[in-house]
Amino acid sequence: MSGGFSLGFLSRVYRTEYNPRVYRETLELFEAAEALGFDSGWVAQHHFASEQGRLPSPLVLLSAIAQRTRRIGLGTGIIVLPQEPALRLAEDAAVLDLLSNGRLELGLGAGFDPDTFNAFGLAHEQRHRDYENNLQRLQTALGNGPLNHDGLRLQPQVPGLGGRLWEATSRVELVAARGNGLIMAPNPHLPAQAGVELVQRYRDAWTGDNGTPARIARVQGVFPLAHTPGLREDIQRYLARQKSIGVYQGPLDGDFDDILQRLGVLHGAPAAIVEGLGSGPQLGRHDHLIVQVQSASTPLGDAIRALQIIAEEVAPALGWRPAVARTAKEFSLS
Repeated sequence: MSGGFSLGFLSRVYRTEYNPRVYRETLELFEAAEALGFDSGWVAQHHFASEQGRLPSPLVLLSAIAQRTRRIGLGTGIIVLPQEPALRLAEDAAVLDLLSNGRLELGLGAGFDPDTFNAFGLAHEQRHRDYENNLQRLQTALGNGPLNHDGLRLQPQVPGLGGRLWEATSRVELVAARGNGLIMAPNPHLPAQAGVELVQRYRDAWTGDNGTPARIARVQGVFPLAHTPGLREDIQRYLARQKSIGVYQGPLDGDFDDILQRLGVLHGAPAAIVEGLGSGPQLGRHDHLIVQVQSASTPLGDAIRALQIIAEEVAPALGWRPAVARTAKEFSLS
């Protein structure tokens, strides 16, 4: 991995059981990450507690986070676009972007969970068609294009947000043709080299016609603490759920280290994590390394400590430097 990239983290707002405290703790996690110098923080959308994710409305939570932070980028990784009315999403995103002074990074995906599509009255098998239709509508709105025959346009207007769209998909040539950023993560059914090749395909297809740079958001599970409570049980529960809906075809038992390797999850001493990250896709100054440091059972204090290790020991060894020096309000663990 080359230097000069941006450093982010992803919270899936996991909990084994629902408790409203999960939202307040996510606010605290963003505040801690900003104090540590992280460039961005991302949240994932999960309807009906799918995968034990407790956040169906990411833009609502990010609006609260925007009022508690000043600098850190606010990303969605991802919003399930086929389940969203495109114009309403554009309106909500526009208001959030204005509230946060242009900090929103809008990550989108087609989704995969058939149960949630059924609950929304949508056809799971048509999700890619619905994704393309909604994305076209969304990009027209954010690009200040006409929305009806009378020329009605999005209000409020948000110049620049249309250039901060990200897509999580293997159809990377389409993403490049649209001028959007690519969100990628290890695929448990493919060798690690597949991620490097995916990124190269995206970069090769990039034209830059819309004036934005090619940009990668590399998502990686990273657990740098010697002891991570509940990690084994959380991952086994996650894989069992993924297997039940046909998303995961690998083994559920076997050596836990082998399972982590298959999932692309890095666990261990900082030096070993640096080595693991260094073998993946190369990142440059327009790219993001986004670490996920929580499973459903991870206490807030452990998550903050993991972010601290990454910011102070792991990311600097790969060439990252915080854009804003920690000065007056130096971060410290209580």
